[in-house]
Amino acid sequence: MSTLKQASGGPLFVIATSNTMVHVYRDVQSLVDTREIKPGQLKSIEFFDVQGRKLVPVLSDTGALTGLKDSGTPANPPGVQQRLYTTRANLASSVDVRIARHEPKVTRDEALSNLAVLEGRSLPDCYVLLEPIFSHSYAGAGPVQPLHDGSWWHNFWAH
Repeated sequence: MSTLKQASGGPLFVIATSNTMVHVYRDVQSLVDTREIKPGQLKSIEFFDVQGRKLVPVLSDTGALTGLKDSGTPANPPGVQQRLYTTRANLASSVDVRIARHEPKVTRDEALSNLAVLEGRSLPDCYVLLEPIFSHSYAGAGPVQPLHDGSWWHNFWAH
């Protein structure tokens, strides 16, 4: 049995280990409820809260994500901020490829204007800026019906 504290409340970031994707969730339960994280993905993503603490998955006997717990390592807000800045830069550099594969077509400027500028912002501020696009709580927003419970812009930038 783990002695690490189960994480329960507060916003969190899911960042690809390659810094090419980010999702945000209002809390652990909203992450678990999406059932979006599959066991095979766990090696390619990391979880952080808005205090910069790394969180680790809690899994069921079948390998399904059932929660997150504090990793026990010290919080590193500057490190998480840098990961978010790098992820944003990687997303921006992929804008032309994303435009080519999404309908309806948008301009480069329009797409980039929907990608929050995070530099110089605290982690709680980064969450607030990322939440409208990188969460799953805005179904139906955007120019067309979404592929799932994220907005069209969510699908553009996060999938």
